[in-house]
Parts: sequence; structure tokens; C-alpha cells
Amino acid sequence: MLLGILLFLCCAMGVLVYETNGLITEFESFIFESSSRESTVTLTPDQQVAAFSTMIREKQSHFFSTILVALIAIMLTTLILSLRHVIRSVREEDHPAADIPDDISLPDTVPEAPDMVRSEIFEALEKMDALLEEDEPANDPDEEFTADFEFIDDEDEGDSGVLADSYNKMVEALQRTNELEKELSSQLADANARLETEVSERKRAEKEIRHLSRQLISGTEEAQKKLAQDLHDEFGQTLAALHMGVEALWNSIPEEMTGQRDRITALIGLIEELGDKIRSISSDLRPDLLDDLGLIPTLDWYCREFTEKYPRISVDFQSVGFKKRISPEIELILYRIVQESLNNVMKYAKARSVEVMLTYSYPKVILMVRDDGTGFDPGKRTGGIGLIGMRERAVSVNGTVDIRSEKGKGTTIRGELPVS
Repeated sequence: MLLGILLFLCCAMGVLVYETNGLITEFESFIFESSSRESTVTLTPDQQVAAFSTMIREKQSHFFSTILVALIAIMLTTLILSLRHVIRSVREEDHPAADIPDDISLPDTVPEAPDMVRSEIFEALEKMDALLEEDEPANDPDEEFTADFEFIDDEDEGDSGVLADSYNKMVEALQRTNELEKELSSQLADANARLETEVSERKRAEKEIRHLSRQLISGTEEAQKKLAQDLHDEFGQTLAALHMGVEALWNSIPEEMTGQRDRITALIGLIEELGDKIRSISSDLRPDLLDDLGLIPTLDWYCREFTEKYPRISVDFQSVGFKKRISPEIELILYRIVQESLNNVMKYAKARSVEVMLTYSYPKVILMVRDDGTGFDPGKRTGGIGLIGMRERAVSVNGTVDIRSEKGKGTTIRGELPVS
């Protein structure tokens, strides 16, 4: 239908241009004849208009006749093409190719390459179209179209055998594609299910590990706190009583017994040294300042004590942004990280100076410990118990600890923990 409309418009434009040119030519000839007759016959203006009108009506009649003939021809052409399309559609609907014969064998295996399957399908369809066009009979459009098509086995010869072979290949290829699609869909669904299960199990395991690690750290800290209190209370009192008794014994000995008094004086020195060690152990286990005064005074005291104990190492402690105390659990973890970092500096780093910077930046607390020691290669050293303990403590409260080091350039420990 669209083709007929286009043809009609083209013909109409052509006829219009042709008739317009003819009209102009007639008008020019009419003017020329009128001017040539002026010398013999004189026409009035009304007669000239009437003559020109008669000529235009003749041209209009000729133009509409031509348009009518072109329209009839286009309609006939469109009708013939439509009938041909209808006949071809009827042939395709009545074609027995839609019925799959029982003797067609399907493949047992799935093709490895989907592109090969698509190429086989297209090749089979091209062969079938070519054979249908070659075998198309020249029937009368007015006669009813009937076609009987039977599938031929692969042993038959001729075009029908080729057609059956092409159809078999197409069915085989389609079957392979469907089987491959089903297999891949099943495999993908199974893989997604396994992946989701693994992810959920891993998340659950990580959550349980964090919970157990937090409980273990909390239990260890409580045990250390109890042990520190016992050392301070029980042993402290016992040592104090022993010290007072030995001093009383020293006072009771006469001055002329200098040897006995010197031995008692040495014994008093050992008692005082033992008391200092017990206080040091108790402070390492759980300092009382941390519970009483908070993190900042405790770290300041600990850094000064470390410098006095190891004069060759200078420790510079700074804190920024702390206007109030944070969670006791976070305070304890930060204190343990600083404590372990300074112990590692004393044992391995051979450093001369250490910087300890603690910054409160809501919603995190950032700790940085940097030394100028020998450093180590992180790729060859996975970390000792102390480094692992730092990370476990930070992870238990959803924090992080990053350790960066390089031989000859020192070590930097950076920790980020939530405020609460």
C-alpha cells in the first residue's frame, strides 16, 4: 500500500510538471498568434479572455484524464502485489514444515560454541528459503493454493533431500541451544546460590570471631586487673609489714654489731627493690591512673616513666582535641597499643626518638606512633604476638591498625578507633 501511494505521488508530480510546461507553451503561442492577427482581425479583450479560458479548460480535462489513468494503473499494480503476498502467506501457513517428523534424530551432546550453533541455524534457513523460491509453482492467483510437503529421509536425493537435511540441522542446532541455555542457567543459579551462602557464612563467622575476640580481650583485661589489685593489696601490705619489721630489727641491734646491721640494711634494700618491681608489674597489668584520671594523663605519665627507665630513647607525647573522656574500653585499647609499640621500640627498633600523637577527630580517635629505628620488611615479617594483639584489639571494636615500616627508615603505627 505504501509503495502504491509513493508511485501515485510520483506520477502526479510528473504529470503536473508536464501539463504546466504545456500550458506555458500554449499561452506563449496564443500571445504570439494574437499579436500576429492584430493587423488583420481586431479582437476585443472579452474575446481574448474567452479564448484563453477555453484553452485552459481543455488542458484541465487532459490533466485529470491522465491522473485518472495513472491512479487506475497504480491500483491494479498494488492489487496484484497484495494478491501475490496473500498467496505466499497461505503457502507458508499450509506448509507442513511446522510438523516435526518422528524420524529426525536429535544430538546427545551440547555444543561448546554458541556461535557455531547460530551459524548452522542461519545456514539451514538460507537453504530452505532458496529451495522454496526455486520450487514455487506459477499458479493462477484465482485458484485455491494447496501444497503437500513431506519430509524426506537423508538417504533421498535431490532438492527435497537437501531441504530435509537443512531442516534437521536447524532442529538439532535449536535443541543444542536450548540445552546449552538450560545448562548454563542452572550452573549460574547454583553458583549464585553457593556464593550467597558463602558470603553469608563468612559474614556470620567474622561477626562471631569479633564477638569472641572482644570477650577474650575483655576477660583477659579483667584477669589482669584482678591480678594487679591482688599484687598491690596483698603483696604490698606484706612487703610493707616486712619492711617495718626489718627496720625494727635493725634498730634493736647494738651499734657495735656493725656486721649484722649491714646485712639487715642490705635486706631492707632488697625488700624495697621487690616492692618497686611489684608496683611496676601491677602498673603494666592495669594502671590505676587509667581508671581514675583517664587516657591522656596515663599516657603522659607512662611516656615519662619510659624515658626515665630507658634514657637513650626520647619519647615525645602530644594530644589534640580531647575535651572530655571517651569510652573506657577505647581508652584501654589505645593504652595497650602505645604500651606494646614502646616495648617493641625498646626491644627491636634501636631508635633514639619516638613520637606519640593522639588526635580526637569525631567520630574517630587517631593514634600514631613513629620511631627512627632500624625498621623491618613487612613482606618478610608477618608480625609477632604483640602486633597481632594490636590488630585484634582494634578489630574487636570495629577499628583498624596499619603498620608501615622500611629497613633503615623506622616504623609507623597508625590506629583508628571509633569514639564509642
